[in-house]
Amino acid sequence: TSIAVTLEIYSLPNAPTTTSQTACLGTTIPNLTASGNNIVWYSDAALTVQVGTGNNFATGQSAAGVYTYYATQNDGNGCESYYTIATLEIYSLPNAPTTTNQTACFGTTIPDLNAIGSNIVWYSNAALTAQVGTGNSLVTGQSTVGIYTYYATTTDANGCESVSSTATLEIFALPNAPTATNETACEGGVIPDLTATGTNLTWYLDAALTTQVGTGTNYATGMLTAGVYTYYVTETNSNGCESSATIVTLTINSFTSVPIVSNVSSCFGSTPSDFTATGVGTSFTWYDDVALTNIVGSGSPFATGQTAVGVYTYYVTESQNGCQSPAAIVTLEIYAVPTTGPINHW
Repeated sequence: TSIAVTLEIYSLPNAPTTTSQTACLGTTIPNLTASGNNIVWYSDAALTVQVGTGNNFATGQSAAGVYTYYATQNDGNGCESYYTIATLEIYSLPNAPTTTNQTACFGTTIPDLNAIGSNIVWYSNAALTAQVGTGNSLVTGQSTVGIYTYYATTTDANGCESVSSTATLEIFALPNAPTATNETACEGGVIPDLTATGTNLTWYLDAALTTQVGTGTNYATGMLTAGVYTYYVTETNSNGCESSATIVTLTINSFTSVPIVSNVSSCFGSTPSDFTATGVGTSFTWYDDVALTNIVGSGSPFATGQTAVGVYTYYVTESQNGCQSPAAIVTLEIYAVPTTGPINHW
């Protein structure tokens, strides 16, 4: 009798559904995934090199590149489907941006930090967790003395962020204002230079420090007429920072009035009257020479001490604010006693 024998040729299961993955170099590399049953992963299209099983496949790749894998599924009949390709692409990182450090002096305009690159992101920490700005320029907002460090990255079209470039902003302290001494002089006398103690001194005519008139420790003002002249001197340190200004004055006093004094005369043998001087000043000096080199008295009245017959000339000046007036000329004349002949009585 006959026996029935059957041949059953099974249909292949559908190829699994896979998802390709991308990642940036240095970040966490995602697994490849496939939807289906009894998934088998291969590294070649001939399906000869099996590299994994299951719906999730950790490739173990970490270098930049494109990696291709082939996933199949098996049904309950032991039939393996055609493969589906899944790729993992690990992108290279973009180059770090080019940055420029900046410096400034305290109290001046603080420059922005700048970076050259695309899609710049700024951070305040090396771990790149504290974002403080975006774009090629960063306004730091810093104004106090110190060194401030920032980190800039660039991001490419793949969304990969570069390693950071460092940019620093240093705000320098200002030097101390120089030490200076005010000067006083008399009109017509020697006018002293103004002097200050410090480094890299600059002299100005105005408080806004816009009109520079000199440099160095000594400054000759060139002033000759009476008045009070005000100048401003600063010091600049090695960082190019200029201090606040020290105010320095030159006072030129004027005293041109002559003392008022009268000539004195007396007869030999009598006591001459003292000279009495008056004026706007409070101090009088008496000389017996026109060059005013030999002082013979001070104050008023002035007793010459002369007793012999003759004409004696003196010069008196008065002082005010340390300035000496021109001299007034005064004379003391001691007359001889007249002699008479014998008186005859007839």
